[in-house]
Amino acid sequence: MALKRHDVQKLIDANDALLRRMAELGIEAANVAAALTTRGAPARDAFVQELADLGRLFAALRSEAFEAAACLRLPLPPPEMVNSAADLKTMLDALRSSVEASERHADVVDARESASSILDRIALLAHVDQRPFEPLETCQEQARKLRAVLGQQSDAPDARAIGPFADLLNFITSYRVLDDETWGVLQDSITGAFGASLATAAGRGRLVVRDVQ
Repeated sequence: MALKRHDVQKLIDANDALLRRMAELGIEAANVAAALTTRGAPARDAFVQELADLGRLFAALRSEAFEAAACLRLPLPPPEMVNSAADLKTMLDALRSSVEASERHADVVDARESASSILDRIALLAHVDQRPFEPLETCQEQARKLRAVLGQQSDAPDARAIGPFADLLNFITSYRVLDDETWGVLQDSITGAFGASLATAAGRGRLVVRDVQ
């Protein structure tokens, strides 16, 4: 299962809590050391127990962090080099940055695949009884040019450029069941991008997506 940002954030939050408690315990440890030095007073059993518990918690958290990092095949220091909660924080911050970069890349890939699918479907549109239909051909030529640009780039597509094509497909496939508000929004979007003739044809059911044999 892919490592998600919130998975790493849970580890960071747990380590931050551990850091805070260790800082508090450090103050108490100073008092314990002073009492031991000046009066020969041993540490309370509860203090010794909590110190041991925090050590075990750190070891478990470090192990979990290394297991998470292994999913991304990151270059990692040996576990024995990460011997404090501060060291672990540095490692977890780097892990979070890597996961965020991976998620951004995945979002770009998804957006490109979605845009390609939309533009490819535009190429399959046809007017049911008027061929050629110039407004549709103009729209399809725009889609072909945008598809070519998309193929030459690795960045995410411009959602504003893709949006009207998605609206056109939505209008064509759903015009019978749209509520008045959505119908009007889509018609305005298509009219603004491709002209009133294409919007009217789509709203009247005169455009269809041809089946690919």
